[in-house]
Formats: sequence, structure tokens, C-alpha cells
Amino acid sequence: MIVGATSNSGSVVNPETAMRLTAVYACVRVLSESIAQLPLIYYERTGNRKERAVAETLYTLLHDAPNQFQTSFEFRETKMAHLCLRGKAFSFINRSSSGRILELLPMHPDRVKLTQHKDYSISYEFTDSDRKIIPLRQDEVFRLTGLSFDGVNGISPITYQRESLGISMATDKHTAKSFKNGAKMTGILKHPTTFKDKDVAKRVQESWDNSANGENVYSTPVLEDGMDWMQVSMTNKDAQYIESRKFNIEDIARIYRVPPHKIGHLEKSTNNNIEHQGLEFVTDSMTPWAVRWEQAIARDLLTPAERKRFFAEFLLEGLLRGDQTARAAFYTSLWNLGSLNPNEIRQKENMNPRTDPGGDEYVTPLNMETSGNAKV
Repeated sequence: MIVGATSNSGSVVNPETAMRLTAVYACVRVLSESIAQLPLIYYERTGNRKERAVAETLYTLLHDAPNQFQTSFEFRETKMAHLCLRGKAFSFINRSSSGRILELLPMHPDRVKLTQHKDYSISYEFTDSDRKIIPLRQDEVFRLTGLSFDGVNGISPITYQRESLGISMATDKHTAKSFKNGAKMTGILKHPTTFKDKDVAKRVQESWDNSANGENVYSTPVLEDGMDWMQVSMTNKDAQYIESRKFNIEDIARIYRVPPHKIGHLEKSTNNNIEHQGLEFVTDSMTPWAVRWEQAIARDLLTPAERKRFFAEFLLEGLLRGDQTARAAFYTSLWNLGSLNPNEIRQKENMNPRTDPGGDEYVTPLNMETSGNAKV
């Protein structure tokens, strides 16, 4: 169990308690599953073209399974969850004696200590399940870093947004206590004079509580002897409780830069704007994370010589697809310009290529010419 800091609302905030908030859980899940579901392809540069380097070991590790107990989806989902909650993610690079990468093994970030030395080199210490500290070199760790102030240590959004999350936790706690108490308002019983016998006052209080709690929560209490009920707490409506819950959801979505509709908050979404919000999610939320992954792979998993030949890339096209009419118009315009041939279009639509030679041919518009040959 991780010990977290206490916010001003009185809530203890850490990655574990934050995940109990539905909005945090949903944001982390959306980002993690979105990165995990994307095809991650390892390419080789051949002249001005790129080819899938399916014969390379790293292709299989990134695309299929990085180790014996995880799929590529599970591995990337775990790493993204670490990034969303702690701002950093680490994996041990298991290499052969010749330096070839055999597998990538996830390490919990709470068990990894990163140290940057005066020459800017980095070393690590990993604490295993037996509490044994294992020193690791920089070339033995695959590191993913979120937003950082020093370039190597990612900051946790849970830590820096403690107060906002604490308010959400306090709101949820208020809800739970309200329902546990049968949504009963707190108040006082007022007697026109005074109770001469304290036992009588205690008996009246217990009688009132028994009629308003547990199985009797919906029974009708009876006031006697001229007594009156006075409310001394704000109602949920007075405290703008519902509005606060809505704002809390939007605030958490803002922290993770996730459109509210992606986590089921549809109040400001319409049929006209939800598709554009989906595209903004890809360009503004997913693309930065994809670039972080791609560049970290090049830095930690490839040698300087290999970086000139190979690179990894996420295929984001699937998430950018609009409706069928919009896609058809998009492909038609690129085909008419000679930018795509039929087989390239079919590949983007996850279809097999045409068997005839025409599938690889490009068209050139006859009514167009280069600017240098244009007639004035």
C-alpha cells in the first residue's frame, strides 16, 4: 500500500486511492487501451521507402509479445497506466551475451530509483520482490517519461493535482455517507421547554434515530410533547453537490487531456461535435504519447547505427477514420492527385491487394502541369 499525502479536503491522495475515482479510472483506461490497441510496427528504411522489418527480433517483441507472460497489448497497457499515474515507466532489457534483445520485462516504477550523474549518464536501482537491490546500467532499462522538469524524472499528475483529486474524493465520501445514512438530513430536535429527566432526552433521541436509520429509514417519525425539528446542515442542492460532481469529472478529464465524452460524460457532446472531439483526442491526446513511445524505443532499444536503418511507428490511421462517406471522399481526392494507388488505399482499409497490375499504378491528372510549364 502506497502512503500518499493528505489534501486540504482531508483525503489521502495517491495513485491507488485516485484510481477509486471513476473519472481517473476511466481516463487511465482510455489512454492505456488506446495506445495498447494500436499496431506498433518496426520498419526498415530502404532508400526512400520503408518496409516492415518482420525478420527482426524487435519486430516480434514490439508487435506481438515482449516477454513470455505478456502480449504486446498487455505490456503497453501496463506501461501507459504507470505513465498516467506516476509519470514514468520502466522495463528491464534482457540481452544475450552478444547484446541482442531477448525480452522486455516490466518493472514497477515504485521499485525503481533513477540517478542522473554529473556527466548526465543515468543509473538505476531496482528492488525485487525479496527486497534485494539490483543495480542496473542505462542500457539495461527501457524508460518512458511523461511531463518532466529535468528531462529524466517524470512528474506524477496525481501528486501535482492532489487538491483537485482530493475534492473529488471528499465529494464521493459525502455521497457514500449520505446514502449510508439514508440520505437523512442532520439537524436537532427542539423542545419548547427543557427535559427534567436526562434519560427521557436520551430515549427520545434514540427513538428518533431508530426511526430514521437502518431498516426503518423510510418510516415516519412522530414528534411529541410540542417538539420541533430544525435542520442544521445544507442540502445537496444548497451545496450545489450535483454541479460539483460534474465539474470534478470535467476537471479530471482536463488533467489527462481526455475529451469528457470518452469517459461517458456526454453533457456537452452532440451528434455534430462528437466526431470532431474524437479526432481531437487522436491529434491532441494520443499523438504526443505515441511520439514519446517511438522516440524512447529509438533511444533505448536501438544502437546509433540501427537508428539509421530502423524505426518504430504507431499506426494512428485507424483512430482517425471518419464515416464511410468522408473516408471515400478523402481517398478519392488522394487517388485523383496521384498520391495513393488502389492497393495503398486497400491496405489502409485492411483489405488484400488487387491481383492485377493496375492495383499498383498511380494516376496523373491530364488537365494539370507543373508551375514552370504553366501558360500565362
